[in-house]
Amino acid sequence: MTWINVLLMPLKDSTDSRGSATPSAREVVINPRNSASSLSASSPAATTPRLVKIFTATINLENFQAPIPIQGGQRLVAKVNGGSLKGQALTGTIIGGISVIDIINGGQTIVNAIRSFGSTTDGTPFLIEENGIGSQADNFARLVLSIGGKQADLANQFLFTEASLSADRKVVSTTGYQLVDR
Repeated sequence: MTWINVLLMPLKDSTDSRGSATPSAREVVINPRNSASSLSASSPAATTPRLVKIFTATINLENFQAPIPIQGGQRLVAKVNGGSLKGQALTGTIIGGISVIDIINGGQTIVNAIRSFGSTTDGTPFLIEENGIGSQADNFARLVLSIGGKQADLANQFLFTEASLSADRKVVSTTGYQLVDR
């Protein structure tokens, strides 16, 4: 079972009655496979964040270029050749992009970076940037979404994905989550 530790830091620290800084950071442990599960926070008075699934995506890849040797492994580069996003918060078509995958530690660790672009069903353009680490079957990535229109609020949210690469390395399947502090 894979869990994610997230350290939530406030934008401003509060002060106690003596004027001393009292940071209110807290650590949250998340199981993305069970967003309804109980999450733990180190501060009992804090609200417990929860995960909200915002989309599933299929990213189609062209054949990877010949491997590029890097320290500890190899780098694979492929053009993103379309795909789709489906969900209540975000639905659209992926037009293109690039996928860079570093395979290190004898294939046990995969570091990925995917940049894809497209448009939502209402025509709003978007750019998705994913940077993650894991294995071929189980990879977690921070997601940065550049978008306007009615989905503009997602550009300012903490988003991440759980992704897997197909055995033939032609398709990345991704589930996108939003961390909601409510």
